[in-house]
Amino acid sequence: MKQSIRVILVDDHQIILDGLTGMIREADDIVLIGCATDYQQAMALINERSPDVVITDISMPGRSGIELIGKLRGKFPEVKILVLSMYISDDFIFNALREGAIGYLPKQETTKAELLQAIRTVNRGSNYFPASIAQQIARSYAQSAKKSAMLDSAIRAHDLTTREREILRLYADGFSNQEISTRLNISVKTVETHKNNIMQKFNFRSTVDMVKFAIRNNISDV
Repeated sequence: MKQSIRVILVDDHQIILDGLTGMIREADDIVLIGCATDYQQAMALINERSPDVVITDISMPGRSGIELIGKLRGKFPEVKILVLSMYISDDFIFNALREGAIGYLPKQETTKAELLQAIRTVNRGSNYFPASIAQQIARSYAQSAKKSAMLDSAIRAHDLTTREREILRLYADGFSNQEISTRLNISVKTVETHKNNIMQKFNFRSTVDMVKFAIRNNISDV
């Protein structure tokens, strides 16, 4: 007999937990083994019961769902994490995926059938995103790639050297002249010379303009 998928729910709204519980209990191949309403309860429950899949919200009292995802990925890497949240902005989605979630569902439009399909999919180790989220992710990647291409084109057009590109990136990361000097093992005067060359090539009127350009174009290693 095929083993049931063991699921733990994490959400701070009891009405949501009640609704999800009813949905899951209708599935023959999925079993709900516990519910938690915050980070601490969730960690204790997961440690005690070893679920296959954890379904978590993002917003909770105390430590957030994003923090829970990151902790689970480090402590229980075998557990598959599915987010079910009303927050569907790029920041929330990409932060959750970066920390280790492999599925993301919007509370506003997720049906019972899709929830159960998502549980089964992530349990196999595959990503699951409904069409709206998948399109949002693709759109965000496309915009990022376009910005990167535009930036590369601008950098090539202004003929920045490898060192100038490196220094521009370090300014974007918030390093001072002295810190850049130490990091690259060059003098502060050399750093300032490179900075002045960058400013002349792009016609920046101030260091602030240069840093704004770098931040706006996501020139950062952070």
